[in-house]
Amino acid sequence: MGFGMGNLRQKLRWGWAAVRNDAKTLFKHTSGKTPKNTKPVVLAAGVVLASVAALGLSVGNTDAASEVPALDIISVVPTLSAAELYDFRGHDGQTNIQDMRLALTLESGQSLGPLLQRNGVDPSTAYNATQAFAKAYNPRNLRAGQKINLYFATAERINLTGLTLKPNAENTVFVERGLDGEFTAKKIAAEFDKTLVKIEAGIENSLYLDAQAMGAPDKVIVQFSQIYAHSVDFQRDIRRGDKFEMMFEIYRDHQGKTIKAGDLVFTSFSPRGKTSEYYLFEKSNGREGYYDQKGKGAKRMLMRTPVNGARLSSRFGSRKHPILGYRKNHTGVDFAAPRGTPIMAAGTGTILQAGRFGSFGNYVSIRHSDGYVTAYAHMSKFARGAKKGRRVVQGQTIGYVGTTGRSTGPHLHYEVHKRGKKINPMSLSTLSGKPLKKTELPEFHKRRDEILALKAEAGPALEVETSQIVGIVEDTSASINLLPGVQ
Repeated sequence: MGFGMGNLRQKLRWGWAAVRNDAKTLFKHTSGKTPKNTKPVVLAAGVVLASVAALGLSVGNTDAASEVPALDIISVVPTLSAAELYDFRGHDGQTNIQDMRLALTLESGQSLGPLLQRNGVDPSTAYNATQAFAKAYNPRNLRAGQKINLYFATAERINLTGLTLKPNAENTVFVERGLDGEFTAKKIAAEFDKTLVKIEAGIENSLYLDAQAMGAPDKVIVQFSQIYAHSVDFQRDIRRGDKFEMMFEIYRDHQGKTIKAGDLVFTSFSPRGKTSEYYLFEKSNGREGYYDQKGKGAKRMLMRTPVNGARLSSRFGSRKHPILGYRKNHTGVDFAAPRGTPIMAAGTGTILQAGRFGSFGNYVSIRHSDGYVTAYAHMSKFARGAKKGRRVVQGQTIGYVGTTGRSTGPHLHYEVHKRGKKINPMSLSTLSGKPLKKTELPEFHKRRDEILALKAEAGPALEVETSQIVGIVEDTSASINLLPGVQ
């Protein structure tokens, strides 16, 4: 068989798979519903494919007509699974692509062009394939460990016919060689069904371990902890049996495996029996946030604990000083933590001081709104950019735990001042979040009720459900269009 005829058959197989997939895109809206009148689209798909076949059969051997599979007009468009979308070449089952495929893994410092040449591709072909590839995917984004499949006309690696790269779970980059010898590229994004799931339990081991065991991804658990970090001290306020609930979005592949996590939509937490619930809501300016039932934001002005994983080693108030040996008023709280543990700005504000400050050692103070100032002492070092006059945002690292100044071991001394008076940082849970505008409350109440209705119907996170791809959402150089003007 000549190279031209082999490419023709392969082109027809790829074209048939592409037509099926593009037809599916038209049949299925993003809502998952099928239009009432699908017959014209199916007929159009058949006409286009028949035209492509007729054009191809006019080139090469005439006996090839018997090898072209008959085209049946179908009334139900088959759904494509994730595995089928990733590589159209084996779609009709007539070609053993394993004989023509070379699977490679990128190593550190490798680039596409030299990689092709080292695997039998001549320099001119490698250059053309790389140029086409760059139109669909930036070669600078290639990373060590990514897998690239090269396809050849024969098992002897003669005539590169295409390549594929799957940079992540959602996207696949295709480069194919046409009958004219030119390479074209396309990037196809698989859109998986989004499902709302929930978990609900009491803490037995730790919030992280228990939530993870029930199917909550790390992203969701982190979102949950960030919501409550302003009002709950996760090292000291949580007890065994405290109830928690999360409802969140997940995306699954055709085998029921979770591909990625979406957003946390609803949370409920009851440390020490006090329950607080938050709902994800998008404000009129397009910004999303979490708000309680009355529309008050979860994010407080100041965090109670500006360092993670620390032990409360000394409380606010009178105590016997560990170095001086006599009772002295302790004007802050101490958090013992390993040297080098990041220290966060408790709130957004402007740095008043960053440098050595007597017995406090390396010291930072930050001015916030409403007359609040926070102070951080005994740092081992300052974070880059933590300088006087600089603005910082809540949660930004400003330094690292150390034992500079008058200190017996690595810890953070944390103070809160309100209009010049030093107050107990552990009382900051009484600060309420910023409320929504009155004009936004009706829309928020509507969304809150929708979320509660969805929560009643959501299934458990570990329940396996089959997901199907609902269409192509990005195609940089589609070679077959079903109808003019249709993307």
